[in-house]
Amino acid sequence: MTLKKWSIAVCLTAMLAGLLAGCGGAADPETGDTGEKTLTFGATAGTGGAPMDPANGYQGWTCIRIGVGETLFRLTDTLEAEPFLVTDYSISEDQLTWTMTLREGVTFQSGNPMDAAAVKACLERTAARNDRAATDLRIASMEADGLTLRITTTEPNPVLPNALCDPYACILDVAATEDFLYAPVGTGPYRVASVTPDQETVVVPYEGYWGGTPKLSSIRIRTMDRDALTMAMQTGEIDAAYGMAYEGQALFVGDPDYQMQTVATSRIYKLYYNFHNEHLANINVRRALSMLVDKAAYGETAMSGFGAPAAGCFPEDTPYSQGLTATGFDVDGAVALLTQEGYADTDGDGILDLDGAPLRFELVTYSSRAELPTLSAAFQSQCRQVGIDVHVTVSESCDDLLRADQFDIAAYAFVTLPTGDPASYLNTVMGADGWSNFGHYDSPQVQALLEQLDSEFDTGRRAELAAEIVQQALDDEAYCFMDHLEMSLVTKATVTGLEPHPSDYYQINVDTDIAA
Repeated sequence: MTLKKWSIAVCLTAMLAGLLAGCGGAADPETGDTGEKTLTFGATAGTGGAPMDPANGYQGWTCIRIGVGETLFRLTDTLEAEPFLVTDYSISEDQLTWTMTLREGVTFQSGNPMDAAAVKACLERTAARNDRAATDLRIASMEADGLTLRITTTEPNPVLPNALCDPYACILDVAATEDFLYAPVGTGPYRVASVTPDQETVVVPYEGYWGGTPKLSSIRIRTMDRDALTMAMQTGEIDAAYGMAYEGQALFVGDPDYQMQTVATSRIYKLYYNFHNEHLANINVRRALSMLVDKAAYGETAMSGFGAPAAGCFPEDTPYSQGLTATGFDVDGAVALLTQEGYADTDGDGILDLDGAPLRFELVTYSSRAELPTLSAAFQSQCRQVGIDVHVTVSESCDDLLRADQFDIAAYAFVTLPTGDPASYLNTVMGADGWSNFGHYDSPQVQALLEQLDSEFDTGRRAELAAEIVQQALDDEAYCFMDHLEMSLVTKATVTGLEPHPSDYYQINVDTDIAA
């Protein structure tokens, strides 16, 4: 579809949605009330007007967050995978074939039934286009028979249900659209009515939704910067805000006209160390840098109390973080380590050097997570005090720099339990060929443990293996895990059914409502 045709289609869709809304509720002759209810949801990080194709990178997050898409399995509040668009499932004796029964009566927003053939077509498309999905799902073949879907994996995959919770596994009607970026057709309570790229997405109820009747006439999801969210909430321009600046959130605490809901997440703020850098190839240089990270201060100041100091990459209350030991904040210890390795300021310029090579690093980060530039600046300042020169580059996205190996240190945020299980993150970030192993960390010990983890079905043993892997990475000073984010959602007091979730991608749902 050409851009011109797409624009016309979107406009016609929006006009039709407006006509349907007008027909849906005649005005009360006494009050003039049409019964129409619209909620305006402001969010950062390109949610409104963002592309929504689950097969493309992490775009599936948006598709699920705005209530358009759903997955076969869903994470509970304790991050356990449970059936959602399936009702039950079983696995064969050889642990290779999973038989799933799809929920009866589910239809796509096109009106087409969600049967096994449709699910198969969607997963095939995703696995062919999304490297993470292909790696996590490990699909060898699929068979569809009515509402029965059989998935055979290339090897035993103990966490297939968890992988099918990930937003890349969002189930779409691939036969109903050519525009997966801005007009995906899912099974959720709301369907896309219009999109203004990078600015706003409008969704309207899907009246054939299997899980009940959506409460709102429409929802406008707008992309705004963090400061704009605060002002828009104060003026009543928006009804809910995700990603508001921490200092802005404080304005609404204790005000009966608003509510702020906070939940601990697995999103970690961390430093990548590039092993290709001549200085960073030395473990004691990496350890010295980690000693200059004041995690407690970062959580209290840079993150305004919404950051919990981290030992490893997983939240402290999970079994994957039990018994871990990490390098602590120790400025004097960092100086001693660098001195031990022969670093000294031989030319009096205030920068340590070794054999004439100054201890200088390029740190890259990005702006959509506003904490990252602040954390980077704090780290830069601390490094400068001991004679390490760190130059910080902030861009909208630093992934191109990371993949091109044009960095020494990277400040990055990552959800470490996107499927409720540690394997996805560990393979992606710590695997030798991991999609996000930007620092080129390659540990034979970790590789061997990952192989065990990938085939282990016992949950207790999986937890032990995950903790062993993280501890090995900590011992190798491969990363510095700084703080976990506590995510907040600020809404008007009249908003209900809109709550933050530890996964960070369930937001708008069939129960989302606002009092008239």
